[in-house]
Formats: sequence, structure tokens, C-alpha cells
Amino acid sequence: MNLGPYTLFDIDEQNEETQFKIRVINFEIEELFNHTASDTYLPLNNNSLETCKNKNDRQVELLYFSLRKIRLLFKENPDSTKRKNQLEYLSNTLDHFVNWYEDNKFQIPDKIPLLEWSKGSFSANKNFSIIKIKNKSYSLRRNQPKIVELLFQNLTDELDGLSYKDLSRELDLTSYGKLSNYFKDSPRVGDLFNYSKRNGKYILKT
Repeated sequence: MNLGPYTLFDIDEQNEETQFKIRVINFEIEELFNHTASDTYLPLNNNSLETCKNKNDRQVELLYFSLRKIRLLFKENPDSTKRKNQLEYLSNTLDHFVNWYEDNKFQIPDKIPLLEWSKGSFSANKNFSIIKIKNKSYSLRRNQPKIVELLFQNLTDELDGLSYKDLSRELDLTSYGKLSNYFKDSPRVGDLFNYSKRNGKYILKT
């Protein structure tokens, strides 16, 4: 499960200018509805409502996964105030997204996407944009899904991992970079991969 923070993307008017709005929703047990929301406004650039929808879709899918997990845990222990607070936070966070979809006349994702790929404690949806390792869920973006997919295939084929040079050649990444450049925030490299100093290769955690 993932207790956030979750990020809601929007296009909004601020100071008589159309801007790209980013609302970060954090779990705060001492606050009303167990969460806080802070807004940041950036230049619009090439962002649009469709851009926001694509980003928000991934956030909603991750919320669905987390809600399902918390509901199961709460059902097993209905006296747990910890699970009750977590459930309230996730439910109220989802409300932010529901309101956004309604205001912009978009259809909110209405079901939990299937996890089609799995090995050990690792599982992923069809395009590897949502993955789960043990009890932790992540929403991937940009180049991250294709990196994870390639390392998943490598693991499935029972090979011994891939070096950054292998990954950059196969996926057209920058040859002079390093894997951590693509995982600067959550998830980080260590969250998803084991690294061998002996052969310089990465292996997906399972």
C-alpha cells in the first residue's frame, strides 16, 4: 500500500494567468480529515487538461490499490484506530480526484487495474506503470516503466541482471548517465533493484 503523498494535477487561473497547478496531499493524522493539501503553481508550458488526466489516472489507480489493502487490513482488525485513520485519509484523498474528474467532465477510472505480471512479491499492471513489491505500491512515470519491464523480463528469463550500459543500449537512455538519474524521487533505485558491485548489474527485487 502507499500512504502518499498523492499529487493532483490541474490547469487553473492564478493572478489572471492560466497555470499548471500541482496539489500535494499528505497524510497528517492531527489534521482535519487526516490530511493536508498544498498547492504549487507553475508555468503552463505544454501541459493541458489531457496531460493532467493521464497523470491523475495513475494516481487514482495507486489509490485504488492502497484502499483495497487498507480495507482488508481494517476488516481483519476493525478496532484498529490506525487503519481507520489511514482509510479516512485515502478515502478523502480520493474525493479530491473525484471532484476534479466531475468538474472537468472526465470519466474517473472505475476499477482496479489487473496486475498481469508477477514473480515472487513483485507484481505489475500491463504496461508496468503501477507496480507492487511486498506491501509497497509505486506509480511509475517517464522512462521508469520500460526500465522495470526490461529487468522483469531479464529476471523471468533467469538471467543475471543488466548493467546500466546494457539498459542504456536497449532502451536508448543516456550512455553517460546512471540509473539513479531516472529514480530521483519515490521510488528510488534501492526500492526496486538489487545492485551487485561484483559485476555492476541490477536485478529486480522480488
